[in-house]
Amino acid sequence: MKIQLLLFAVAVLFISFNTKAQTINIKAVKKYWALTAQLKQNKPLTDKQWNNFINIEGNKTYAHSEFDSARLARYRKAIEIVYMPANDSLLKARLKANDWYCILAKRYKDEEQQLKQYLLDTIEGPTYFNQAYRYVYEYLPKKDQHHVKNLKLYYNCLSNDAVSYSNGLFFSLLSVIDNAKTKQGTLEAHELHHRLRTEKNIYKHQDKKDLGILWAVSNIPNEGIADMIDKTWEKVEDIKEWLIDPAPAAIKSLDSCLQVLAGGNDSLQTERYYRNLLKRTTGHMPGFYMAQIIVKNGYKQQMVNQSDNPFDFFYLYNKASAKDPGKPYLFSNESMAYLKRLEKKCYSSGHYL
Repeated sequence: MKIQLLLFAVAVLFISFNTKAQTINIKAVKKYWALTAQLKQNKPLTDKQWNNFINIEGNKTYAHSEFDSARLARYRKAIEIVYMPANDSLLKARLKANDWYCILAKRYKDEEQQLKQYLLDTIEGPTYFNQAYRYVYEYLPKKDQHHVKNLKLYYNCLSNDAVSYSNGLFFSLLSVIDNAKTKQGTLEAHELHHRLRTEKNIYKHQDKKDLGILWAVSNIPNEGIADMIDKTWEKVEDIKEWLIDPAPAAIKSLDSCLQVLAGGNDSLQTERYYRNLLKRTTGHMPGFYMAQIIVKNGYKQQMVNQSDNPFDFFYLYNKASAKDPGKPYLFSNESMAYLKRLEKKCYSSGHYL
């Protein structure tokens, strides 16, 4: 145990581990454990400490993606409740009430040693991220199969998710360690897919009335194809409620929207409308369900090879659904015709580049 702690201490002195391909940055994690060590002594955080913590590069982008200011304040409060012994009674009450933020913070507290060991293994293993490339290439066409130059991976202890941005890939440690229980490296591969897949711009300078539906058309395959890398390894009971069961109804609702738009009604135009329709999953639902149908019915390679054209994902889904003995919901002929008209507009506009 002493040797492990010594190795970890030496490793975090460097904060980031560099290889020719990527940089692994754990500065946000190291600071989190420093702050929570203070809380364990019943010393609350100052606003300055908290603000400095959130503005660490590994936290700033991720926090902006996951929280608004009110939710971030609630998360800070939950951390103080969980880690300060003086708040034990309050913690019990919050846990009994199923306070999500307290449940999350308690997991970080209870699993701290496992998380430290995971980081130690990651930092000491320069080939750790190479497996992510192996996984992601299965769902990328040949032209997109290359390493990302100067890729930055940031790990943090905020929430339980992962996001991809131009300035790096951001992972909460809980999301990574949960993923590693099924197939280590596939979560990183999922986010890497977002960086590598060529994505044609389908909605720049398009009609305002089409921007909402084009957001959905772009995001559903974006998440659905990437989900095939990591979600297929999940236990069905862990993803069924939010990712699979609601999908047929969401597809039916999307089909209805397309028919309304095809009929000339311009009322369904906002991105927010479609975000809510997809239950704020940004396309994971119904994207994963649709991708599964496509792959199950023999169109995996077409889906991969045509992944730069989001419209093709919908055409392939309908083609696959027509073959599927389970009779998944089919988009109507009117909806397919409207999507083809939209696709033609995107091409002819000169902005589908």
